[in-house]
Amino acid sequence: MGLSMFVLYAIGALGPFIIDDLGISRSQLGLLTAVTFGSATVLSLYAGQIADLIGGRRAFVLLLLLVAADFTLLIVTETYGFLLGALVLGGAAQSLANPSTNKLIAAHVPPERRAIAVGVKQSGVPLAAFTAGLTLPALAQAMSWRAALALVVPVALAAALAALLLPRDPHRPRARALTLPAPPNVPTRWLMAFSLCVGCGLAALNTYLPLYAHQRLSMGEQTAGALIAAIGVSGIASRLLWARLSDRMDVPVSLLVLAVSSVAFGALIPAATGAHWLIWVGAVGLGGSAAAANAISMVAVTKGSGFGRTGHASALVSMGFFAGFVAGPVAFGLLTDATGGFGAGWTLVAAVFAAAGLCAWGGRRAVRASV
Repeated sequence: MGLSMFVLYAIGALGPFIIDDLGISRSQLGLLTAVTFGSATVLSLYAGQIADLIGGRRAFVLLLLLVAADFTLLIVTETYGFLLGALVLGGAAQSLANPSTNKLIAAHVPPERRAIAVGVKQSGVPLAAFTAGLTLPALAQAMSWRAALALVVPVALAAALAALLLPRDPHRPRARALTLPAPPNVPTRWLMAFSLCVGCGLAALNTYLPLYAHQRLSMGEQTAGALIAAIGVSGIASRLLWARLSDRMDVPVSLLVLAVSSVAFGALIPAATGAHWLIWVGAVGLGGSAAAANAISMVAVTKGSGFGRTGHASALVSMGFFAGFVAGPVAFGLLTDATGGFGAGWTLVAAVFAAAGLCAWGGRRAVRASV
């Protein structure tokens, strides 16, 4: 899971280096993330079927090979346009991440242990944030941002080899042609809407927080990148904690609490211009709230029978999340370029987190009945 999302945190942590090297604008930096997750959004229409057809293990190996291919292209491309094209492969890997891993959990983990299993595997995403934020700026300063990214390739290949040792899926349906998935049912639509809003705010945060800290608060590149690591540390703990609590708590209530907390912590980011320590509190708080939200959604999908087949439902909810990752960085970048400052962008982040809270409240009955 960490490898599938690593490109997002890498772009955020290396944002100042990429802008200086390629001479691009803030909105063009956001477009890098948007292309990745735009690809993931479209391919999620088929990723669930692929995981259901070829099995969780093969789908998992495939996504790791796609990560290795993606980062190989990133380090050899020399222009912004080719960089955008290379990121399509990253989107393909991300589209398979939740369908393949959730299918493995549903097939091999007893129902009473699935919530914590989902929490453990989802903690790989903030682990990627921690690793990227802590290591990539220092490596880029010592070598180059492309050389820093090159280190991901052997890790992904080693993980693909290790994934071959996973157990085979017990049953797979007979092969059939890929078709557009059936429309999502009511509880799945609410989870998709919630994930769209959270993804929008979270992607904008991860893409632009280091750049904001560097340009507006005059932090060094390594210190600014460490903010992503702070989100990652709290995100690891929060995903494990919330996944465990969700066994005993109402899932819609958990989602609502996370959304409201995200609004509160997000408001600390623009306030940090007067007191820099507030940005650290906001980063840690958002890691403990917004970064944990997708884990709760995936717990609901793997535990509940009301959302449909695990691979299919996982792909649809992921599709909503990825669509937010397309919209958030692009909208944030356009706002900052148009206004010449970051204030409008942070207002957007607070607004989409508030909208996520409304989705959690509006869909509480449908989701509760399906878990």
